[in-house]
Amino acid sequence: MLSATLAALTPSALRFRHALRAPEAAQAECLTRVLRATEGTVQAGRIPHFGSVRTAREFQDAVPVSTPDAMAGDVERIARGEARVLTREPVLRFELSGGSSGASKPVPVTRGLLGEFQRALAPMLHEVLLRRPAVREGPSYWSISPLGRKQQRTEGGIPVGSAEDSAWFPRPLQPLLTRVFAVPGAVGQAPHVEPCRYVTLWFLVRCADLSLVSVWNPSFLTLLMDALARHGERLAEDLERGTLRPPEHDADGVPLSGDTTASWNAFVQGLQGARDLPGAHALRAALREGVSSARTLWPKLALLSMWTDAQAAHAVPAACRRFEGVEVQGKGLLATEGVITLPLFDAPAPVLAVRSHFHEFADPERPDARPLLAHELTVGRAYAVLLSTSGGLLRYRLGDLVRVEGFVHATPCLRFVGRADAVTDLVGEKLSAARVTTVLDAHLGTPRPAFAMLAPEWGTPPAYRLFVETDAPLEPLAAAVERALCEGHHYRYARELGQLGPVRAVRVRHGARRYEARCIQLGQRAGDIKPVDLHRQPGWSDWFAGAPT
Repeated sequence: MLSATLAALTPSALRFRHALRAPEAAQAECLTRVLRATEGTVQAGRIPHFGSVRTAREFQDAVPVSTPDAMAGDVERIARGEARVLTREPVLRFELSGGSSGASKPVPVTRGLLGEFQRALAPMLHEVLLRRPAVREGPSYWSISPLGRKQQRTEGGIPVGSAEDSAWFPRPLQPLLTRVFAVPGAVGQAPHVEPCRYVTLWFLVRCADLSLVSVWNPSFLTLLMDALARHGERLAEDLERGTLRPPEHDADGVPLSGDTTASWNAFVQGLQGARDLPGAHALRAALREGVSSARTLWPKLALLSMWTDAQAAHAVPAACRRFEGVEVQGKGLLATEGVITLPLFDAPAPVLAVRSHFHEFADPERPDARPLLAHELTVGRAYAVLLSTSGGLLRYRLGDLVRVEGFVHATPCLRFVGRADAVTDLVGEKLSAARVTTVLDAHLGTPRPAFAMLAPEWGTPPAYRLFVETDAPLEPLAAAVERALCEGHHYRYARELGQLGPVRAVRVRHGARRYEARCIQLGQRAGDIKPVDLHRQPGWSDWFAGAPT
């Protein structure tokens, strides 16, 4: 099955490899496609002389940099049903961005945008299947998180969200990929995270020949395996008896609301009667071993794909301890809005998705300078990404910071180093995520605690709280972090004026799980949630104290 998929992906992969030798020409083609998708729209009508723009320099001179807030009005018009606002093509659906510090934002998806995603995803999957033949020997798991109680539609009737991960791949491949997914996309209809994980595990334990696991945040995988330990005996009984009993409580024992959809109930009912005695036996053996090694359950597992850069790097060791001996491939940088990079096994870092969108790179140290193009970047320098797509985003400030690690042929390899826009500023302290990461790395020890995050809290005066999963004394840790933050002029000045209180440390338990739960409450999907060292949203003290209001 996957051998046929490999053959189908080969033409796209060859075109991508050829484009790596001439990124300037490939990016010029992308810009032409973006301009064509935008001609004759409301957006184009606001830009003087848009119809005469041809080159990258003309594009930069004519089109202002955009942000999610600047686009909000246009997105609302599309949601109400208005056509040709951002693109000539109709909007097929909205996808919700994974926003790292707040509620998700709707991103319009067109057929042209899907084509641009596929110009990156096809070569990426081809690389894995070609270079790691063992992956072709069995099914794969691609992370699925609950979509909510029902698929929503906007006022204008546009769907919000896609039901299947395969929807991002080329249409001819979707039936093939659906058949090799170990867990069907319908699991995403679960109304809550805990039953979603349970049913996911029900499928995975039955899949002894699993060959690939692909998740985003490595802590997603750790939490999934924690659920296996939590529900293992119940799951083994279900496999023995041919039953399926998703839990009715969350991970902390709190009853879940009982309002499930008819489609979810029918899906669960349709799985009743499927007994798996070998799976039950393997699961009990794994439980006796403490689920420290996935080899008992999945002896053919050949590859783990997950984020390994920036804050996600701290969660990688915990995930790998559950899968000893399994190769890990870091993911590229992929946002709901578009693809920035994709991983290649022989590259120093993920390589720019040079055939997908038109990319620009702004120098954070020279914010007023003209952003550079892909062929103009310098090894060792960090840049903020601007994205232009056939989905209607023009010079969109994505907020991601990347560093050039080298080149494949003439195309840059870019490592994600964090968010360029992750700055908190309660009273003028201008505290950046990059600075917080440096401070926490210096004072939390090695390895770092399983969970650590700084977040603001309003009060008299406002202050920052360090939420940390540790048994170490808290006061010395808070004092050390406070001293380090005071090395920054703006933070120190706010403290001297009394506008800002000192850092206090708060001991937490099950930090990653509780963090995920609140991010879901704020509008994110479990599979999209990113770990952060600095969260801009207040209210975490109440949440971790058990009073999330």
